[in-house]
Amino acid sequence: MKGISRRTRACAVVAATGVAVLAGAAAASAQDRPASVGDGIPTGQMSVQMFNYGGFISNGGNTGPASPITPESIKPAADGSSCATATSQECRMNRLEALFALLQSKGVTSIEMFGHAGFPAATDTAGLQAYRALLDKYGLHAAGQHGTLTATVNQTWRDRVAAGKILGADALGSGGYGSPGIGSYANTLQTAENLNAIGKYSVEQGVGPVYVHNHTGEFDAKYMDNGELKTAMQIITERTDPRYVFIELDVFWSSDAFNDVTGTASAALINQFPNRIKMLHIKDGINIEGQPSPTNSRSGSPRATGTGELDFRPILTAARNRVQYYHQEHDGGTLVDADISFTNLKGINSAVTANVQAIPPSFESVPAGTPAAANTVPVKLENTGDLPLNITNLQITGEDGNANDFAIVSQDCYSGSTPNPVEPKATAPRNSCTVNVGFKPTRSSHTSVAYLNITSNADDATERVLLAARSADAAVDFGDVGGDVPATLSLTLGAPASFGAFTPGIARVYEASTTANVISTAGDATLTVSDPSDVATGHLVNGTFALPQPLQAAGSALPATVKTYDAPVSNDVVTIPFTQAVGANDALRTGSYSKTLTFTLSTTTP
Repeated sequence: MKGISRRTRACAVVAATGVAVLAGAAAASAQDRPASVGDGIPTGQMSVQMFNYGGFISNGGNTGPASPITPESIKPAADGSSCATATSQECRMNRLEALFALLQSKGVTSIEMFGHAGFPAATDTAGLQAYRALLDKYGLHAAGQHGTLTATVNQTWRDRVAAGKILGADALGSGGYGSPGIGSYANTLQTAENLNAIGKYSVEQGVGPVYVHNHTGEFDAKYMDNGELKTAMQIITERTDPRYVFIELDVFWSSDAFNDVTGTASAALINQFPNRIKMLHIKDGINIEGQPSPTNSRSGSPRATGTGELDFRPILTAARNRVQYYHQEHDGGTLVDADISFTNLKGINSAVTANVQAIPPSFESVPAGTPAAANTVPVKLENTGDLPLNITNLQITGEDGNANDFAIVSQDCYSGSTPNPVEPKATAPRNSCTVNVGFKPTRSSHTSVAYLNITSNADDATERVLLAARSADAAVDFGDVGGDVPATLSLTLGAPASFGAFTPGIARVYEASTTANVISTAGDATLTVSDPSDVATGHLVNGTFALPQPLQAAGSALPATVKTYDAPVSNDVVTIPFTQAVGANDALRTGSYSKTLTFTLSTTTP
């Protein structure tokens, strides 16, 4: 084991300096804008419904005067012709890219997809991959997608889920409720049952739940349910499984349904179902108040956010730590309207936050008993907010023992309970940290669903990542087939541990670690570490000088027991922690302190 790496300590100083500058810059931002939007959407959680831009993507329409996207800013076709209004697939994708660039510049970090002109079919793998690459290029995440919700898990639904996986979607939904709808009480109950079935399949495939979206009819339709008159939306919410189905609340249409411009009616819905509403459509408008007429059930008309009648402040207050994505939407709006909405919704003051964003990982199907280290996938946690993200804990949770089928193999998000800050995505080189999660199934032919839960200073609604994988089928026993296992004790060490640079005159406990891969066919085994040297045994040395305080391994002075086994094990990756205390008055000699240690894997039951 070698002793010192000054490069590590130097980098830590640079990172700490960057935090103070960025935090000051974020806190100083402010805007003069309508009071109705309050502090806006928490930074890092602003998204858009792509339906807004269908006309622009299709033929260059719906731009408005003084459009924020000029014809010159749209990439021309390969033959040099303008793509401002051309309807070729190439030009539609060029306009889409110009739109993504605008969204990125306005602080939008996610989109809610829909089938606009040029959107790839569910079976067009190459097209879906190209769309995903464009999202990644502009730092956008596929929060969800409006599309068809089937009544059963048929091939159409399987194709849609597979497409969502390629796109990195968190959920799949619709602008309605799917078949058979909510036109009767019986239909509403059947629709809830259908949603649970297709949502379960989607979650188990690692995409996420399904979601449904309201207009006004869901509140107008009312049925007796267990002796109580309830709206169709309330029945759907209560009859669906929160593991597989959630609600996307369009706050403009819900406000229109309740004739309420104060925002309190929509806020009350969020408070009534605090764990069920995970997305909002943020939309403003006029003519919200007033009772429906015989010929026109609703009269609300959308406008750019902040220019209509709706007060969003109660809604945004109720949504904090409950809603994950806030989709700006404006039916029939132009690019100019969108620019106004983004400016008015950008988070300021209390809405300047850190944010966790991650794409659910994909695991290989492996046999039961496979160790986590042999089937590991990196989960990148990005900070899309405007303040440093401080993660202090990571934990895997799940029902029915599924949490035991996954393990955190390694991570660089924090050390102990001390965060390694992830700086805002737009301004810092370290805008993500990585958690390496291993799938280690304990049962054959079993689908495991669990969650990577994150403790941080971000919004609670963003601190969970879906983990889903299926183990391989069990082997079939055909009778008299056997094999021999040779006696094996194998120990493979990882990279040498390094404490970095020791600082004279400051009392501190330094930490370092290495790893060991253990294979044992014995009935029991013990992994130990010792110092075979006769010179300052158990202490790091620098020539004839030694550190006064002993080196500790796995929490004990040398020799130390790292781990014991009471059964055979294969490819068990063991992290071996080392600590070195240095006192304020300890004399330190210029140079490198080190010691060559002996790691031993032994058994009493070969």
